[in-house]
Amino acid sequence: MEINVSLTDISPSQKKLRVEIPESRVARELDKKYRDLAKKAKIKGFRPGKVPLNIIKSYYGKAIEQEVSSQFIQETFGDALKEADLKPLTQADVSETEFEQNGGFFYTAMVDVCPPFELPQYKGLKIFKPPVDVDEAQIQAELDKLVESHAQLRSIEEERPIQKGDIVSIDLTPYLDGELFEKGKTEQFMTEVGKADFHPGFDEKLEGHKRGQSFSFEREYPENASPAEFSGKTVRFDVTVKEIKEKEVPELNDEFARSIGSAQFDTLEALKEKIRENLVERGRHRNMQVVRDQVLSKLLSKVDFEISPKVIEAEAERILQNLKLQFESQGLKFDFDAFNKEEYKTGTQLQAEREVRTRLLLGKIAEAENITLDAEEEEQVFKDIAAIYRVDLEKIKREFADSALVEREKERKIEDKVVELIENQAVIVATVEETLDSQGIKEAVEEAGTKDEQV
Repeated sequence: MEINVSLTDISPSQKKLRVEIPESRVARELDKKYRDLAKKAKIKGFRPGKVPLNIIKSYYGKAIEQEVSSQFIQETFGDALKEADLKPLTQADVSETEFEQNGGFFYTAMVDVCPPFELPQYKGLKIFKPPVDVDEAQIQAELDKLVESHAQLRSIEEERPIQKGDIVSIDLTPYLDGELFEKGKTEQFMTEVGKADFHPGFDEKLEGHKRGQSFSFEREYPENASPAEFSGKTVRFDVTVKEIKEKEVPELNDEFARSIGSAQFDTLEALKEKIRENLVERGRHRNMQVVRDQVLSKLLSKVDFEISPKVIEAEAERILQNLKLQFESQGLKFDFDAFNKEEYKTGTQLQAEREVRTRLLLGKIAEAENITLDAEEEEQVFKDIAAIYRVDLEKIKREFADSALVEREKERKIEDKVVELIENQAVIVATVEETLDSQGIKEAVEEAGTKDEQV
């Protein structure tokens, strides 16, 4: 469709786009709409299909103009953006529409864009990569967790008292200020003695008692204790021991190795080797995050550009909606009220602004380096989304191929390639202190080191 496009700078990050549709195109479209309507319009005093056009216009002119206006905007806006070489950061707002006296039509739209900025030096950055060292103690710790997860529970038939390591089932009744605290009453509560995963000091009160015994004890709770009703109070607990079980931990040997997982390890040494590989991979993954954090911290500290509040708001909403999708895909209830608290909204806003700045910065480096995705990498994007949201792969391709979700994941893949490029061209230093922004990097390394995953 023939259009005339003009552009006005409102600010470095916002442009006003004016799109004009010539009189000849407007007249044809309006005439077509009126004639189509005249064929089926029912107006008192006229037979269907015989209503004069001037009468149709007087009755339906505003509605027809609104329909044509929406149609023109939908049909031309994408082409107008291309002609003006604009890439909106979020959905544009159409601020005015008008059918002109000369018969033409125009509309204007406020478009939020990435402002121009100079790329910082991103080659030759000093980057610290923690060493990926796996020792026998780490492997043994993983083996211990694995053995523990395969322990079996056996009911204790003999009359012996509770001891550390036992799993006990109890009926628990709390009394607050001498009154039954109904909300805290629990039957057949299971706890492992010695883990201290219930009330502080509770395990010691259980030790020495036998199955079927009932006893009471009191606990003083400090201010700000949980639950809030216990805060600063003395609580009496009535306890009845219902059952005592002990864990039978399998012996760590070749037979145990052959009994776990789908890999069917032949020997304990083969299992240890797999654990070592997993720990190395975990370390490499941690290093990838440490490197990414360093790269972004260094680059973002060197650039500053204006971002429209509307863009940040839209990104914050996208973060919230993605979280909602992930909750729902796992069958979990998503409570919007919990995310409307001021502290959460502020945190989301800060995260949104950082993500927008990161996306624009890495996107500009990708353009400078001509970094794109090949067919195999694009296919992996669809597979990743299908896995995250537990949706059939073909359905993702069929129904979401052009969605914002897929486009964002493609951008993330490109961003990963940009960070990899920067890492490959970086100067790897031996200590954190050799980097320029060591404090931030120290925190990133320490935080990454605390994260752990199960084998």
